[in-house]
Amino acid sequence: MSLRSTSTMLRPTSSILRQQLVVRAISTSTPKRASHDDSHHGHGEGADDAYTTESFFNPFWRNTLVLTTLAILAYPYIPSTSSNTTSPSLDPETFSKSTKDKSLPYVTRLLASITPESRIWTERNDKHLELSKDAAETKLLFQEAERPRVLRMRYPSSFEQASPHNIAVGSQTDLSDLKVQL
Repeated sequence: MSLRSTSTMLRPTSSILRQQLVVRAISTSTPKRASHDDSHHGHGEGADDAYTTESFFNPFWRNTLVLTTLAILAYPYIPSTSSNTTSPSLDPETFSKSTKDKSLPYVTRLLASITPESRIWTERNDKHLELSKDAAETKLLFQEAERPRVLRMRYPSSFEQASPHNIAVGSQTDLSDLKVQL
C-alpha cells in the first residue's frame, strides 16, 4: 500500500470519529433552558419590597394645612363688600357713581369706569333688536318665496315644424319673436 492510499482511508474514519465526538458532546451536555436559571425572575423570593411610609406629614398635606391656617387667620382682615348695589343692570346711576366710592374694591371701580352708561346700552340693544327684526323678515321673505310656474310643452319644436306654404290668411299668429325655453 502506498502512502496515498492510507491517507484516503484515514479520511473517512477521521470524519466519522469527529461526528461521533460531536454527537456524544451534545448528548452528554446538560440541557440549558432560558427559563431555568438561578434568578428565577423573582418567583419564590422573599418579599424584599421597600414601601414608602404613608403619613399626613408629606409635603402635600403639610402645605394644605399651612394654607388653610393662613386663610382662616387672614379672613377677618379682608375688606368687606359695600352695602350698595354695583350692578349696571339693577341700578345704573349707582353703578356710575361707584367709580368715586373708595370703599369698593379697585377692580369694581375700574370696571365701573370702563363700562359705558346705561343710555348707550339701551341704544345698542334697540339697534340690535331692529336689525334682528329686519333679518327675520328677510329670512321669511326668502323662505316663503316661490318660483313662478312654468308650463312646459311636451314638444317645443312643434313651433318650427309647420309648413310656411298653403296657410289660410289670419289662421295663425306671428311667432317670429317667440323664444322657446327648455
